[in-house]
Amino acid sequence: MIFDRMDVKMREEKLFLDPDMTLAGLSQRTGTNRTYASNAVCSRYRNFREYLNSLRVEHLLQDIREGICTEIDQADGDDFAMRYGFRSRRSLDRVLVRETGCTYLKIVRRRVGLKKQGCGR
Repeated sequence: MIFDRMDVKMREEKLFLDPDMTLAGLSQRTGTNRTYASNAVCSRYRNFREYLNSLRVEHLLQDIREGICTEIDQADGDDFAMRYGFRSRRSLDRVLVRETGCTYLKIVRRRVGLKKQGCGR
């Protein structure tokens, strides 16, 4: 129940896009204490950071599939990553490789049929 309430809040308000989002901040916004919030998140994910990153990657992949996100310019990489809640392009790519096996550039280039080409979830 606690996780569901937090997850709805996180998704509806897109709190995961805030690079400064913390478990304490989320628990405060949902009216639960940090320990209960931590236990709720850890019942489904390894930790809060993994939960946040999975939501961020899910959102990014959805934007790519819908054609909203097709920027390939490396010059604004860190600014782009910040829009999806990551502090840098490097951290974005690190999480994407762990989650999908591909960097952002490879995913965008293969956006048609992500699953068929080994990128995406």
